[in-house]
Amino acid sequence: MDDKFINELRKISRNDRRRSEFMIQGLKETLQERKEEGLIKRWIRQRKIHKSITERFNSDSSSSHK
Repeated sequence: MDDKFINELRKISRNDRRRSEFMIQGLKETLQERKEEGLIKRWIRQRKIHKSITERFNSDSSSSHK
């Protein structure tokens, strides 16, 4: 989701029905973009996600066992 989408989402009231429809449309567009990505770009994105999750859990576990 890009910055324009997020800014528009913040403008819509939480009680407005358009907000949920807008969020669903944004998620569909994001999923479509990811589906159209090339193999290398998907691999790099997955690697970044895996690396950040691994670092997060490794830093938490080391601090709790002291």
